[in-house]
Amino acid sequence: MRAGQAGASVASNPPRPGGGPDLAAPPLIRLRGITKTYGEGATAFQALKGIDLDIHARDFIAVMGASGSGKSTTMNILGCLDVPTGGEFLFRGHHVEALDRDQRALLRRKYLGFVFQGFNLLARTTALENVELPLLYRGDNKQARREASMAALAKVGLEKWWDHTPAELSGGQQQRVAIARAIVTQPDVLLADEPTGNLDSERSVEIMELLSDLNANSGITVLMVTHEPDMAAFAHTVVHFKDGLVERIERNHHAGEPVA
Repeated sequence: MRAGQAGASVASNPPRPGGGPDLAAPPLIRLRGITKTYGEGATAFQALKGIDLDIHARDFIAVMGASGSGKSTTMNILGCLDVPTGGEFLFRGHHVEALDRDQRALLRRKYLGFVFQGFNLLARTTALENVELPLLYRGDNKQARREASMAALAKVGLEKWWDHTPAELSGGQQQRVAIARAIVTQPDVLLADEPTGNLDSERSVEIMELLSDLNANSGITVLMVTHEPDMAAFAHTVVHFKDGLVERIERNHHAGEPVA
């Protein structure tokens, strides 16, 4: 990932041994001159003021910044949940900003997975049924849904809890089910919005270790918004937003070391 706008600085540590993104390869996602303005005329508010970022496959990126810094707006654009006012957004070389609503939905369904702070599980359905939902929407048959969902639950260590409802699971287990649901479609990118925000410190570390494992062993690119430096310390790359711009980037970050 890189910052191209004036004023952004990049801090690089020595290359990360045994993992991390290949910065020499073409980026998976490229943002150029991305702006976002809400409202019109005298009431207009410019949330993003020209974001230039390259996101490389297999990176684990923590996005940090104060409220109003532009990080959530950027994540919404990256997740195809919102569209930029100006600039270019390329995914695998294709211009996402030119897609219509249905085309963006197809991109989300095929390439992106989402994890939220509040889990967003259906209360009266089992862990397996919650994980199956994206495959149900995609039209997969019952056997294919079950096999893929059980495999996803196994990846998060919950295959023996497949028949439990959310009320029968701890907060950490519920977030694991949510992660299984996000990865069951085998996405290229996992977008996580404060995934540890509702968890205690021990469960938070467990979730971060799980995300790190999925990144390292399944090759999923992880983009995570967090306010917690301890959680950002698990990432390869830390991007700091301020006032609608990228303030600085820490590359080749080593898991466990302090975030500046």
